[in-house]
Amino acid sequence: MRNKEAFINLMYLGALPFIAGALLSLLSIDTLPWLGSVVHIVSVYALVISVFMAGILWGVTLQLQENNANSQINFLISNLLTLTVWFVYLTYPDSIAFLLTTAVVFLCLLIFDVKLFQRQYISKSYYQARKWVSVIVILSLLTIAAS
Repeated sequence: MRNKEAFINLMYLGALPFIAGALLSLLSIDTLPWLGSVVHIVSVYALVISVFMAGILWGVTLQLQENNANSQINFLISNLLTLTVWFVYLTYPDSIAFLLTTAVVFLCLLIFDVKLFQRQYISKSYYQARKWVSVIVILSLLTIAAS
């Protein structure tokens, strides 16, 4: 598998736990044997993935090797988003508040990806995949929160 195909496939595969959580919630399945509550499973995964995605914003900004206001904002936002999801999880673990927070964080990260794409800092294929995966993840999180 070529690198381009790999990262796109991995992005979509990474959305599967969110989709599964949404489907289980729609089916009113709250708990999985040996794993625990669906909200807990999805919350922990959302915490990990949202921090990972904030790290990608950090990494892309480092690759630009620019020292300007946009770079400083990207670094700051990356840290703020990471600290936000961590703090909300510590304060309201496995809750609707946390699921909604992570949905907002994924939306914020997508907005930064739009800006990076417009400045041609990320490829069209990466941006297109991120856009659709973000939509899937956000809708899944909102579905779980509403169920």
